Amino acid sequence: MPGRMPARPRALHQNLDTAYVNLAALLRHLQQRDFAGRVHVELDEYDADIFLAARERPRVRERDHVTGRVAEGDAALQRVLVRASEPGGLVSVFAGETDAARADDWGGTFSAPAPAATGGDTSDGGREAAHTQDEIDRRVVLGLGGEVIAAVERAVESAGAEFAPHFQAARAEASEKFPFLASLAACVEYVEGEARLARAVSVAEFAEGTCEALRAVVERVAATGGEAARGVRREAARELAALEEGRPRSLARFNFSSQLERIAGLRWT
Repeated sequence: MPGRMPARPRALHQNLDTAYVNLAALLRHLQQRDFAGRVHVELDEYDADIFLAARERPRVRERDHVTGRVAEGDAALQRVLVRASEPGGLVSVFAGETDAARADDWGGTFSAPAPAATGGDTSDGGREAAHTQDEIDRRVVLGLGGEVIAAVERAVESAGAEFAPHFQAARAEASEKFPFLASLAACVEYVEGEARLARAVSVAEFAEGTCEALRAVVERVAATGGEAARGVRREAARELAALEEGRPRSLARFNFSSQLERIAGLRWT
């Protein structure tokens, strides 16, 4: 008697916008219900597949179309979660599709993330401890802080002033209230080769302190008089408005958005 044909994959959700979907929460929800199937994530020049099976660790493979990189494992899962925190991507969920069924499309087999170094704990609690939302948030907020700093740096230099000395002075002035500003490099740690905000630094304080120092930079340049003073607020407003337009969800989530206009000293809405 011929063997039974495997069930065809069934689409449960298709093309959900990442602006409205928390991928980490979705994966936890599916795992708690012993879901077996594939979650496909598609973003600009990037896609990934996450395969779930009851009581097993996720199997992940990502593909970066710009660099040509294909990667698997823990780091790949973290990158998928970080990338999917931005709007504009699509998430689809297919029940009953196994990793073996998709391996040929990727040119190989899928591998599960390696167990975290927690004494061999592979329980649901152990997996969640290895990939907490806090760790993801710390990677995202550090990147956002860098983008806001870079936007103000471009504005200051476009106005004809030097950013570095003003930023150094502003950080020194604000470091009593925000100690991490005394050495921004010291508040960065690396996990599996990826930078994130150190646990000793509060995510909320990082956003507030960084914006406060940048506001002081703009004020210092504006107080110098001349062409730089006249142009720095306008340039800062233009740069920060463009940044907010491109990343509204993440900037709002980590309380950067409410402070951007204070940095520039101008309203643009």
